[in-house]
Amino acid sequence: MVDLIYCRVSTVEQSDSLPVQEKKCRDFAQAQNLNVTHIFTDAESARTTDRPQLQALLQFCTKHKGQIGNVIVADLSRLARNVVDQGTTIAGLAEQNIRLRSVDEQNIDGSAGGKLIAGMTGVFNEYFSNSLSERTKYRMQAAVKSGRFVWKAPLGYINPKNGSGSTIKIDSERAPLVRKGFELMASGSHHADDVLRTITALGLRTARGAVLPRQTWHAMLRNPLYAGWVKSGDLAVPGVHQPIVSQQLFDMVQEVLAGRSKTTQRRQVLNPTFPLRQFIRCATCNKGLTAGIAKKKFPYYWCYTPGCRSVFVPAAELEKAFVDWLGQYEPTTEYLALLPEIAKEVWAKRQERAKQNSRALTIRLQEQKHLNSEAIKAKLRGELLAEDFDALKVNITEEIKRIEAAITALESERSTIEELIAQTQRQLIDLPAAWAKAGLIERRALCAKVFPTGLVWSHNMGFLNSQNTSVIQDICASLDDVDDDVKFGVPDGI
Repeated sequence: MVDLIYCRVSTVEQSDSLPVQEKKCRDFAQAQNLNVTHIFTDAESARTTDRPQLQALLQFCTKHKGQIGNVIVADLSRLARNVVDQGTTIAGLAEQNIRLRSVDEQNIDGSAGGKLIAGMTGVFNEYFSNSLSERTKYRMQAAVKSGRFVWKAPLGYINPKNGSGSTIKIDSERAPLVRKGFELMASGSHHADDVLRTITALGLRTARGAVLPRQTWHAMLRNPLYAGWVKSGDLAVPGVHQPIVSQQLFDMVQEVLAGRSKTTQRRQVLNPTFPLRQFIRCATCNKGLTAGIAKKKFPYYWCYTPGCRSVFVPAAELEKAFVDWLGQYEPTTEYLALLPEIAKEVWAKRQERAKQNSRALTIRLQEQKHLNSEAIKAKLRGELLAEDFDALKVNITEEIKRIEAAITALESERSTIEELIAQTQRQLIDLPAAWAKAGLIERRALCAKVFPTGLVWSHNMGFLNSQNTSVIQDICASLDDVDDDVKFGVPDGI
């Protein structure tokens, strides 16, 4: 027969006491002439039995049933901190003829008195654990109310080394890069994943030197701690720690993340590859179609509503059907007479949009040039590896070229109202041609003008659906203009 030892501390920081427990158990085993062959140690709370090494010990006992004589612990609180878990574990060992031996409670044998002592000890251990928990929660709540952050410091901050309970401090190495990430996000010109790649290239790493996980970065962007707040549950108070970002900057980032910022890039809807995304709806569930590359390499539109999934159509097929529908629409004489006024309105909107776009592009250009300057400084300081610098430099250079090209295109747009009227008239008469020449914004505007409520589509009927009220009404109107003796469709007519 062999014997086992189980040792436990509540946290990794208390691991220094494990050798003391082990020696205590070994001395006991030697005095009792027991043969210890395996030692299992945990750095986990004893509030549950879901501890890796405790479970490993129990599995070891089951695997070697009949070969284990005793399991030794320094005291019962090492095994469990509540009566139920303690009783269940002891009973489980007893079923395999294994006796639990406690160095400090040596009378917990299988007798009535031993069971009483074990039960009473378990009650006291549970009381101590619950009482300690209550005091800890009270102290932490009091700390939060006073504005102190008493948990492990998030990235950008460090915990005091003296362990005095004072609040977190600024990490001078990582805080500037965290702030840079918030600033790039607040511009609304970058996706969170792109910002993460940028600050990673600039040298942001976790305390262990690892690359920051995507989920952690997204959580950081929503953490009010960085703006100077301490939050616990529903309680949020101004912290006594130094904020890394201003409240205004933090609020701007939240606006961007929520999609309410005017400069936010709406990546999920406005995609040049899929101009009809969310404009065309599923005829079954009436939800907008999403789009993407499916079956590894082909572009598709499809319904993503759980339980529906009625539409899955190649992008080329759906867009061709839409352009065919556009070809059915021609402006009336009355509408053409309004073109001069419409052109003036469009011209004013175009000028305003060009001004806003130019302003946004100029800001983005300045950001890229500043980022380029910071990257050079980081490389000179030895904070940025050569390969990371080269990769970042290529990205920055390409982005600057794209921005400068867009600014040049805006500045070259100097159409007169007369040219705009002629252009508008040509495009109104030939809507498919206008669609073919238009960019993404113009295509979306054309959709909204011609089909203000959008369109629905199904595999059976295409766009010929009763939910497309304007389309159906136009067909009915055209039928009203036809002589009564003219028949459509099947021999009996429609």
